[in-house]
Amino acid sequence: MKSMEDIKDLHVEWSNIDGEGLVRVVPTDSFRSGVALVAQLAEIAEQQNHDPEVRLTNSKVIITLLSHDVSDVTERDIAYAKAVDQLIGQ
Repeated sequence: MKSMEDIKDLHVEWSNIDGEGLVRVVPTDSFRSGVALVAQLAEIAEQQNHDPEVRLTNSKVIITLLSHDVSDVTERDIAYAKAVDQLIGQ
């Protein structure tokens, strides 16, 4: 598990939910813009060899990060979250 200090470095929109991991809800202007964001998130996931849970609705994208092999948030999840923050512009 990563320390709370590492998690504090992330954008304020990330929540650390016990048993679920890091969760961020990103509002989108439309379904189409949500699809475009999901495509960008998939590209980051491929580059980092990560498998985040990403859910798309008509007005938001929900990202959940948890390393299932240890059932906790790890360095890999933090790195992905930081890349998401950079993509979204925090």
